[in-house]
Amino acid sequence: MDQPHALGSAAAALRAKGVETEAIIASRESVAAGDFDRGKPVGAVVAAVKVLRTLHASERPLNASEVARAAALHRGTAYNILRTLQAEGFVAYDEARRTYSVSLHILEIAHGVLRHSGLMDLARPLMHAVSDTYGVSVYLSKVVGPCSQLLLDWVGAALRTDLYLTVGRQFPGPRGASGVIMAAFGNTGDAELERLFAQVAWYQKPSFPEFLARVQEARKAGFAVDRASIQGITQVSVPILSPSWELLLVLTAAAHSHDIDSDAVGPLSRAMQSAAARLSESLRLLHLG
Repeated sequence: MDQPHALGSAAAALRAKGVETEAIIASRESVAAGDFDRGKPVGAVVAAVKVLRTLHASERPLNASEVARAAALHRGTAYNILRTLQAEGFVAYDEARRTYSVSLHILEIAHGVLRHSGLMDLARPLMHAVSDTYGVSVYLSKVVGPCSQLLLDWVGAALRTDLYLTVGRQFPGPRGASGVIMAAFGNTGDAELERLFAQVAWYQKPSFPEFLARVQEARKAGFAVDRASIQGITQVSVPILSPSWELLLVLTAAAHSHDIDSDAVGPLSRAMQSAAARLSESLRLLHLG
């Protein structure tokens, strides 16, 4: 029996059991065409990732129809994927409302990623040293897109800028000292940067030319200072670069502005740069993904 015929029979049997169509068929056709050898995506996995991203992006739990629409999937596909993810513990189901949300089990996976990367073993002592010496909170973020960052860890009790500041939260757009650093050391063009800049809010937002001037200054100095994005808060950010000078991480210190005066910025920025340099030297030993 040749491979395409066998795969067709398997797909027919799965459909007879109520398992969905398009994700399985897409995967089947990929295998039949020899796509595994060329590293082609598996349709069922792609569809499942779409479902998880849809739930993650939503501000509230969603029912199967809402997930299907947002993920551009057939409702049957979305439903079967949701039920499978629920059975595996990655999705939670509210029986009364018939809605789905990402399960806290995802945090276990995230913790494993950070633990196995080795990053926290290196970064945390450096972050605590800066926090303890200067009385600031220190945040470590991974650059995940054009001027977008994902919070990996934070230490210190100086402040929490909002109640939802948690590991795994993504911060889009060029805002604050970290936004200046991403613009200064990233590869986002001015036109795209201006579009992204228009979408974010600051407490006292500079004009785009003023923002670009701050970017140029940060590029020369190797750090950025911000007192305008959040009322009463001063931030100092530095880049963490790969051996090929690619911006991978951003280290940010923050505290109430009355605790970081002009005289304190210099020593704090140098301590941050020293910590960033040590992390940069170790990046080749880590598995950041």
